Amino acid sequence: MFRTLLVYLSLSLPLHAWSQFTYVSDQSIPVEVDGRQLALPWAGGLNSTQFNTMDLDQDGDKDLVIFDRASNKVSTFLNSSGQYLYHPEYEALFPKAITRWLLIRDYNCDGLEDIFTANNNGISVFKNTTVAGGELTWEKLKFFAPPAPTAPPGTPGIFTEILLTQGFSKTNIFPGTNDIPNIIDMDGDGDLDIVNMRFVNPFAAEFHQNMSMENYGTCDSLEYVRTSSRWGDWEECSCGEFGFGESCVVNGGRTNHNVGKSLLAIDVTGDDNKDLLFSEEDCPFLFLLENDGTTSNPDFNSASNFPQFTPAIMPAFPAAFYEDVNFDNKPDLIVSPAVYARTGLNNPFTNSVWLYRNTGSTASPSFTFEKNNFLQDEMIEVGDYAYPAFVDFDGDGDQDMFIGNYGNQQFVGVITFFENVGTPAAPSFRKVSDDFLGLSGLTQYSMKPQFIDINSDGKMDLAFTLADPTRFISNLYFILGNSTGSLDFSGQQVIYSGFNMGPNENLLLEDINQDGKVDILLGDATGALQYFRNTGNGNTFTFTLEDPEFMGLGQSITRTNLNTSVADLDNDGLADLIVGDQSGNITVYGDFRGTRNSPQPISNIIFDPFTDSYINRNLGARIKPVAVNLFNSDKPALAVGTVTGGMIILRNDGGQALPDEPEIMIYPNPLPRDEKLNVKADRNVLMQVFSIMGQKLSESIFVAGGQPRAIDIRGLAPGIYIARFTIGNRTFGQKFVVH
Repeated sequence: MFRTLLVYLSLSLPLHAWSQFTYVSDQSIPVEVDGRQLALPWAGGLNSTQFNTMDLDQDGDKDLVIFDRASNKVSTFLNSSGQYLYHPEYEALFPKAITRWLLIRDYNCDGLEDIFTANNNGISVFKNTTVAGGELTWEKLKFFAPPAPTAPPGTPGIFTEILLTQGFSKTNIFPGTNDIPNIIDMDGDGDLDIVNMRFVNPFAAEFHQNMSMENYGTCDSLEYVRTSSRWGDWEECSCGEFGFGESCVVNGGRTNHNVGKSLLAIDVTGDDNKDLLFSEEDCPFLFLLENDGTTSNPDFNSASNFPQFTPAIMPAFPAAFYEDVNFDNKPDLIVSPAVYARTGLNNPFTNSVWLYRNTGSTASPSFTFEKNNFLQDEMIEVGDYAYPAFVDFDGDGDQDMFIGNYGNQQFVGVITFFENVGTPAAPSFRKVSDDFLGLSGLTQYSMKPQFIDINSDGKMDLAFTLADPTRFISNLYFILGNSTGSLDFSGQQVIYSGFNMGPNENLLLEDINQDGKVDILLGDATGALQYFRNTGNGNTFTFTLEDPEFMGLGQSITRTNLNTSVADLDNDGLADLIVGDQSGNITVYGDFRGTRNSPQPISNIIFDPFTDSYINRNLGARIKPVAVNLFNSDKPALAVGTVTGGMIILRNDGGQALPDEPEIMIYPNPLPRDEKLNVKADRNVLMQVFSIMGQKLSESIFVAGGQPRAIDIRGLAPGIYIARFTIGNRTFGQKFVVH
């Protein structure tokens, strides 16, 4: 029996409405790709990775900590009986200041790994202060800088958070902005030394010797002396060109250029001397510089591609890391591009983590290529800029998943289709296509899809933006749907809407002013959120800028790449605005229409088990959040697409299971014949209007779960009518009166 609900207005709103925006990470949904269940489907993808190991949970096993330069985010994986499991709760325990590069090393020999990372003026160090049985804690170290020799007498020294070395005076150790230095015990005395490339010409390696053991007999200090500005007697000239024992000179007498560089010192040849693995930003090769001298007096005379039999060759900047990632107690070689974003048309990031297994020993390693997508092959991974959209494509009552991306191997944007083969309460996804509708044929990039009834004909359409590589703009396109049940786009053409924007801007179609026509919310490149009102009619769209700072979101250098969605997140009958941004944070504006002039942003929405509170967690740069009912709940989940080409699921932890029978309201009832009929359902439904005699009076009209929709049925003669609602293969009916 269908249940008719009374309509309550503001008096029915709970006083704690804002507290309903609370979520927990969820990785329970199975995902199948090519007949294989993924082990890490919701880990968010990987692009430009830097690998480290440490014991996160104090169980004695080394866990995995990955910093991704593209997303500026730490990802944490626990070692569970010889396999990695994604545990994002540990990510919030790492300092927010980590940026550009991350090397985890135990500098003070206390058995706890410490953090070395970049800052604007050099290197920051965070000491691991974790107590036994406690959560990870860190202390940012300060270093004493005495006055310069030329300073006036009486000038005091200062404490700085920048790691220092002794040259002519105390000065910063300053790797180049895009560099990754080498931090390891180079001289075998037990403390950590540093090798970095000079950031000015000549581009030679500097050696900073740690004098902790020499001065104090312990390794618990970081006191550096720059003992060489040309360590190993070599310098880098250009891609594949080095000056061994001589300076670089190129055509015209001009010296070489400055780009990012990466260093890793390991003993490749098994002679107890550290060799050097080197790469640079504008070069596709990883080079081995074999040490013909000793570790204390190195001598480099040649460079060769490395490893020998399957060399690491990437579109750009293949940086090497040396960690045991297969649990055999021998460090392996992992190579990944050290870039911040896609650097060329042939760099799709779907295969950007190369694993070379150590088939030798720790003392004399031998590297055998194993795969080019380590961990990526266990994740949802569409390359970069995953842009999700959900719809019940096959009309079976559950939500299917579609993910746009920046570009595939041919650098064209495509939509990857995952069918939900589970149930409305227990989803399970299976990959069906990596080029839904063959849209790669448009030969444009940066695909951003959305399913919406764009022309208000009751049929679900596909809207999407694509960037034109020849004009540096993105265009809004749509494909009209043929069916009111399962989606059908057969025979339909791609239609250009007439609206374009910058290639790095993000668009949402939504009826903002509730006039029955889709408007546009545009997150522009400046960080502002712009509202364009649709002043057209039917299939004619005319978008006019109505508010350049919607919800008070104007230009900002810290809040860019805004990506929005609209949904009723807290089941209060009012639409909420969800905003993702460059910082990797999600902000929710409850009842955004009602609070437009006095917005109340909420960002602390993700549960942190270590503090037993809700926090503003970094999900990675340039995220795309969408609301979707995956768990048959009265409060939808958030599905988040990442710049690293993967997906993250956040389940509302206050949601209740939906009843077997839907709760649907139609009002007003009786309905004046010159007014629209309002419909709200607790889940997605298709609605049709019939006469009392069973005559169909309308096509199917899609009503999104939790969002009221005004249905224009004005003109019906006074009388009794039936609203029929379809959910999957079930139908429900309710009478209403027009007078």
